[in-house]
Amino acid sequence: MNPLVILGAGPAASLLAIALARHDITAQVIGRLRTASAVEGLSQRVVEALRQLGCHEALALLGPRWHRVSSWNAQEVEMNGEFVVDRVAFDAALLRDAKAAGVELHDGLVRELERGDDGGWCVRWEDGDGRLQRTDAALLAECRGHTAPKMAPDRHAGPTLVSLGRTFDGARPQPRTTFIESFPSGWAWGGVDPQGCAHIQVVVQPAGVAAVGGDLDLAHAAALAQLTRLPRRFGMQLKPAGATRARGIQAALRGGVVGDGYLRVGDAAYTCDPLSGHGMFEAASGAIAAVPFINTLLRRPAQTALAQRYLRERIETVFASRVEAARQHYAAEMHWADEPFWRQVTQPPAAPSSALAPVATAAFATRPVVEDGFIVERRVVVSAEHPRGVRFIDGIDLGRLDELLQARPQTGPSDIGQHLHAPADAVARALRWLQAQSLITRAGH
Repeated sequence: MNPLVILGAGPAASLLAIALARHDITAQVIGRLRTASAVEGLSQRVVEALRQLGCHEALALLGPRWHRVSSWNAQEVEMNGEFVVDRVAFDAALLRDAKAAGVELHDGLVRELERGDDGGWCVRWEDGDGRLQRTDAALLAECRGHTAPKMAPDRHAGPTLVSLGRTFDGARPQPRTTFIESFPSGWAWGGVDPQGCAHIQVVVQPAGVAAVGGDLDLAHAAALAQLTRLPRRFGMQLKPAGATRARGIQAALRGGVVGDGYLRVGDAAYTCDPLSGHGMFEAASGAIAAVPFINTLLRRPAQTALAQRYLRERIETVFASRVEAARQHYAAEMHWADEPFWRQVTQPPAAPSSALAPVATAAFATRPVVEDGFIVERRVVVSAEHPRGVRFIDGIDLGRLDELLQARPQTGPSDIGQHLHAPADAVARALRWLQAQSLITRAGH
């Protein structure tokens, strides 16, 4: 039986497999590469994750950073640049990186999952030649995106929106530029390259598509007609170079994101609003966060419950923060506040029940954390702002610092630094942080 099978062939699957390989954990990947073209922007944080994982093939695709401009609330500002990729080519490059890392890849379409009497999994899949195959695994990582079969009902599901994307020729040649613009019925993201090829995505309510009889080209054109700054920047002579493609958008937290013998990573665990461009980042950060969870399950099975708690709490809190960040960004656009789209997206979400109890005031508590590649329990400071806890300030372990203060209340930063083998000024900063949280009465000298 294989220790771990990863389902999927997108960024979450490839990055998880690569991250695990760097920790000497072998996994088989079963999935089929996407064929539908899509253009996506990647933030610098994603690039740093790719570098951290040694994804040379994917990095080679990026090229120079694109200039990024935002027109929001009637104000046009330059923002941090982004890297624009075609997802078909990018996903294929990540699979080449996974293969170079020694990951066993199978081009397969999963047909059936079955739980064995021993708690493991039987994966039946169809290979590229149409032959049925079987793979058994002790642990299953679901990375097939938002279309992955559900293990349980969604914990949270926001309003459904529609993204309509279309490619154009004839744009004004210019340095590689992306542009975001709000308009009465939604918002748009566009990119144009020096050859005058442009891709424009608009995000609207489903009613906007229904209003034109479901004709995607007409719906895209109707949204494009509401834009003012983007067409002026890209040029007014855009010529469609293909049909409009549509996909549904919904901020959703899946049920059963982690359980006995399985976990969900990336869009299979939760999806966010694309306004913030978090999709690829969530795949990368989720994959990296899953490594100590899997490492604990495979090598310290007695700590399985603690590891599950860690991953479940991480997913819940990150999802909640992403939803609120998107709502606040939408709320910052006040120019169209009375329009149906903007009224909908600025409504406070109904928060799903959380495994973490609300924190009224800062306090020390025991929480699962990552230490030396495993999930362990340690004392941290929890608060409303940090429900999962803060363990270190400037490299100082707050739990250990508190223990020293309890044993020697009058000890100063220099003496504490000697005990912790840390600089006195770092200890002083940690003390001041604890004082700001009202956890000690004075910061010491």
